[in-house]
Amino acid sequence: MQLAFVAYAGDCRLHGEVELDLGRLSDLLNVGEGYALENVVMESLADGHRFVLPELAVDRHDLYAVEALGARGDPRRRIRTRLHRMQLSVGPYLVAGLLHTMPGADPLTAFVRRGPFVPLTDATIAYSLAGETQLHDTAVILVNRELVEWIRPVADEGRAFPNVPVKASPGAIDLTWEIYAD
Repeated sequence: MQLAFVAYAGDCRLHGEVELDLGRLSDLLNVGEGYALENVVMESLADGHRFVLPELAVDRHDLYAVEALGARGDPRRRIRTRLHRMQLSVGPYLVAGLLHTMPGADPLTAFVRRGPFVPLTDATIAYSLAGETQLHDTAVILVNRELVEWIRPVADEGRAFPNVPVKASPGAIDLTWEIYAD
């Protein structure tokens, strides 16, 4: 089955399709080191220029986040979880969304113990496109945990991007478990 998606790389966004043999996009992303994309449109973050390719091979470490479009996988595989509003920085992107954990689990510990791509639901991604700040809401975004610079819980669930900060906020924890201070 061909699945449409949007991938966020360091210098561009990739719109395209991927062959989905496994049940969910997160399964495909977490088992592979690279992916064969089809019908790709590359959009430069620097100037918005678009370039079309019939196919493109992409390494997992080149993708900061992937937005799943369409169906959300097999509903029978869903389990009861607790939701935690999180904000994180991954490359040139800021992301806020709901991290799903087992009841009673610490969200930061659960995040670092997940596979390479961690899903966030009811998410917003912020980035600069041709010098203009873009905010994009999406039902599900998978962030590459291996490339996350910092992550923090958002105390006020109603505000996802207060002033769209460009550096780690006080209390943010990076993946080496150092606390950022002012």
